[in-house]
Amino acid sequence: MIRFFRKSKCLCYLLIVSVLVPSVASSSVRSADNVKVVNVRFEIVGTRIVVRYDLEGEANKDYTVKIILRRERNQSFLHIPRSVAGEIGEGRYAGQNRQVTWDFLKEFPQGLEGDDYYFVIEVEIVSSGISPLWYIGGGLGIVGGVVGYVLSKGGSEAATPTLEVFPKPIGRPTGN
Repeated sequence: MIRFFRKSKCLCYLLIVSVLVPSVASSSVRSADNVKVVNVRFEIVGTRIVVRYDLEGEANKDYTVKIILRRERNQSFLHIPRSVAGEIGEGRYAGQNRQVTWDFLKEFPQGLEGDDYYFVIEVEIVSSGISPLWYIGGGLGIVGGVVGYVLSKGGSEAATPTLEVFPKPIGRPTGN
């Protein structure tokens, strides 16, 4: 029985590693891509704010673009505009003079007081398909499962006690 748990512990470590390796490698591959947002500027046009930015990246790739309103005097201030249109969300936005229009009065009917606001544009590359690392991780998981099954099957036969080891049962009392 103890031999079975030792083998199972080894199997657990193998499965944990097979799950963690692809996810860590996948995140490092994603962050290695060279995408940069520059020249972020905005202007108020009537009841809307027009934000423009330049996205330096490959033109044939899809990106997810998010916009965040921040304030210089209050670093904890953070607002993600919802009433937006334009080159935001998921799409092929690499290039210059990209534009997002925000109808800010829908979210701030009284307007915004102050002149120390600025916008941050966050961009991520949309991954296309499944990374080959997930296939490697899945293969490792299958191999680990097979190895664990084989090891546990071999160990369970040797650890099974025979009937001769157990004491003979005590007889039942008679009801006189």
